[in-house]
Amino acid sequence: MELPENIRKTLEGLRKNRKHYIDIKLIGGRCYVYESTSRWDSENRKVKKISKYIGKITVDGTFVESVPRRPELEAALIETSKKAHGVNAIKWDSGASAVNFGKYEKGILSKLSMDGRTPISEIGKLIGVGSTAAERQLSKIESKHGIKYIAEVDVEKLGFLTYLVFIKFERNKPSLAEIRKELGKEPNVHLVMMTYGKYDIIMYLVIPWSQGIKAQLFNFRSRILAKYDFRLFVVPFYLDYCFVPLKDGFFEVLKDKVWKRSAEKPRPAEGDILMREYAVLRELASNGREEFAKIDEKYGLPHGSARYTYYKLRDSGVIKRVTISMLGLNIKYIYVLMLQKINSIKFAEHRKGILNSIISDFQSSHTNKFALVGDIEMPEGVFFLLPVFNERDAVVVDEELKKVEGADVDGMIVTNVLAGTLCYRLFDNTHSNQYKILKEEYNYK
Repeated sequence: MELPENIRKTLEGLRKNRKHYIDIKLIGGRCYVYESTSRWDSENRKVKKISKYIGKITVDGTFVESVPRRPELEAALIETSKKAHGVNAIKWDSGASAVNFGKYEKGILSKLSMDGRTPISEIGKLIGVGSTAAERQLSKIESKHGIKYIAEVDVEKLGFLTYLVFIKFERNKPSLAEIRKELGKEPNVHLVMMTYGKYDIIMYLVIPWSQGIKAQLFNFRSRILAKYDFRLFVVPFYLDYCFVPLKDGFFEVLKDKVWKRSAEKPRPAEGDILMREYAVLRELASNGREEFAKIDEKYGLPHGSARYTYYKLRDSGVIKRVTISMLGLNIKYIYVLMLQKINSIKFAEHRKGILNSIISDFQSSHTNKFALVGDIEMPEGVFFLLPVFNERDAVVVDEELKKVEGADVDGMIVTNVLAGTLCYRLFDNTHSNQYKILKEEYNYK
């Protein structure tokens, strides 16, 4: 097994400094480290090998020591390793991955995911307590999960297109700090992920349709990454499930669409937005529970403008909802899966299973199963981002998608999110497009 140089050096250092033998296992593109000891098994009269998981080595060669884990979870991880190496099939301990919600926690998280501006009084009615107790419960949950309130904006309705860009470096690579600095400040780039697998970088871009993608790609090649050898692939991306929160740079670009009255332009043209619309979009993308009166005051708008504009943007679908993202979750890593269509007829026969997989949930986290799902073109297929809280979940999803006939599956591990963030929430999937399709076309119940 040939290892990258930085991982090999770290492994050699561990073997030199540790008392017992150090072994590694590659699972899903990640390098897990085990310390092996032995003891005499008097019953079977032979030496028995004992392996203990002690941590992992990241792609850049950093050793991350494991935190103490419950014995059943350690056993599950070892069993995952066995499966990855073609040893006997495993039996999972279904209780090992279950999450214990607080008495009111699941209901509140789901309610806020659907409507982040739900009043305290309504939360109280939902869980059967008074407003003071409801506020206490909400504060506790916000603190526990690092909740941020954000507006879910349909950028297509504002005249923008979305793309995924994949980069594979040929030899030398920029440092993480350099990528974060150069790509993170690009106003059209809203998510930058370092990955281990087929590609080195995956980016999510939001581009004005009037500008097109060509200028941005030229910028990558001629300025930002000019001194590196790399292959670049770009695909149109259509959001099917969840979304990527918008960075401030989006609103710097959107500002150009704000109508300014003039003799040449006495009224807004198609594609223009009003200042009050811009104000509401920008402020609620940053703090979805911001008071409307404060928005009016900040932008010098007439009293009541922000409230009126918010509901108008909701009615038009520009703002789908104010929702939440849980930023304080203990996510092990993000698993990227690309389902590439190679036979349309066979693929269509598995459409029901794919839709069902998207809206089904695990019991291993406080969030929905996927953080993002979308259709891609060139190659044609589906792109998935799975937050992994339990190694079992990654294996299960990988196996689910590999059963889809008429498609190939590529898997990658996100080693770093260098710019932007993903939305982690507990969305009620009975309100999803996938559920609607399953119900209308497949009589799903």
